[in-house]
Amino acid sequence: SVIIWSMNCQQKWIKEDVGIELDKLKTVQRISWAHPEFGQVLAVSTLNEISIWEYRSSDCGAQWFNRTTPPISEPRHLIIKDVQFSPSYSGMGRSRALDLAYCTDSGQLKILRCKDARPLKDWETVKEFSQCKDAFTCLAWNVTSTCSMIAVGTAESSAKGTRGEVKLYQFDESKSEWVPGDIVAKTYNSQVHDVAFAPNPGRSFHTLAIAAAELQIIDFKVTDHLKVKPVNQEQNRV
Repeated sequence: SVIIWSMNCQQKWIKEDVGIELDKLKTVQRISWAHPEFGQVLAVSTLNEISIWEYRSSDCGAQWFNRTTPPISEPRHLIIKDVQFSPSYSGMGRSRALDLAYCTDSGQLKILRCKDARPLKDWETVKEFSQCKDAFTCLAWNVTSTCSMIAVGTAESSAKGTRGEVKLYQFDESKSEWVPGDIVAKTYNSQVHDVAFAPNPGRSFHTLAIAAAELQIIDFKVTDHLKVKPVNQEQNRV
């Protein structure tokens, strides 16, 4: 189940009376809120399924409604590792659209788009990336409106141990499609557990936090050819 908490007028967190109940055999792995302009919408992922929930008033009072289950490729043969709604702007012309990305342990990244954000029922595949080399572990959307970008963490196990990488996928305006980009960082003693972009109040570069055996903070730019260019610490002053 998913328990919802909200802050009251006394600035105290209180548990909502109504939450999201799933089948007892399903374990919630990840959750993600959509941008508030689309209402109170929540994506909930289990091991091999994603469901879209919306908080609405009804004759029985306000409650969470299960609107749909977007299509998942080969759900019996993969484990969903992360799911995230996009910022309100993404893709072609950074249009205001409700997009959802998920990644799996089989090295699959899939970007879905809701055709109509009102009923939340009809979803289409925008782009799908697959690789066999590494397992994907986590993902993060770039939160700045100037660049549609997704960072994906990986894990690769071998006789020498476990390592990981953070790879970029970016929307190429010239091709009007999502394309694979460059590698931002590598970890040599651990898989990548989590990634998160920092808000960008006007910097000329991107900042990404990477959680592995150690925490890394990476500042970088992306060239016109979608190559990553690191930014030296001395250059980080805006």
